[in-house]
Amino acid sequence: MFRQKYILIFAAVALAYSSCFAWKKEAHFISLPLIEGCGIYSSIRLLQDSQSSGTKASAIASLGLLGTTAAIGCLAVFGPKTNYPTLRIVHRYAGFLLTAAALWMRVSEGNATHVQ
Repeated sequence: MFRQKYILIFAAVALAYSSCFAWKKEAHFISLPLIEGCGIYSSIRLLQDSQSSGTKASAIASLGLLGTTAAIGCLAVFGPKTNYPTLRIVHRYAGFLLTAAALWMRVSEGNATHVQ
């Protein structure tokens, strides 16, 4: 039951992104706490439980990129409008790097036998 609830939330967010591009920015703000919360929780949890330096490095990279991506996104939206096009591109690339760091974290966690 617990997993089904989160699957439904994920499906609703994915549907909002794919079908309503007119309010994509608002959908991004709605999904932001879910993305940031899950990323921060899993990174900190992995830092506490892991004994491998590679696994800890992936969690630290993920945390650093989460903060960087959030800061660039806030600066792009709430900062001067003249910087928006450039910051949007930088925010997009930082998001791709964050996704790669999250995948690295998941793979390293899966290979670590001591992490629950």
